[in-house]
Amino acid sequence: MYMVMAVVNTYNLKSILEDLFANNIEGITVSDVIGKGSFGLIEADNQPTDLAAKVKLEIVVSDVEHRDIVMECIRSNAHDLGRGAGKMWWLEVGGVERIRTGEKDAEALTTQINKKISNVPMAITTQIDTPCS
Repeated sequence: MYMVMAVVNTYNLKSILEDLFANNIEGITVSDVIGKGSFGLIEADNQPTDLAAKVKLEIVVSDVEHRDIVMECIRSNAHDLGRGAGKMWWLEVGGVERIRTGEKDAEALTTQINKKISNVPMAITTQIDTPCS
């Protein structure tokens, strides 16, 4: 199993997500981040530069084939010949468990469509019926 992480421009997020979903890749975590790439905090003309707002994607997949699909989806939708297009990297994952069902590893990464797993009933409360401290 692998975790693919990428930091890309925010305006690329929608097309990346559409491509991932078209390739049946699910289970994506998206975070707002700020940072600066390899150019440091001072540009070539000795002027200070600000940190740039980006999004970070984290996706865990079961095998090399899916890792390569995820990376191509990101690459093809975030590719930019200018500076600041982003970076992506991957790590091997030791294990995964779906908390709700207890499924582990590849089973925990598969879609819930066509699985006969009943949803855990949850009581919904609001601030009206929940005392505040």
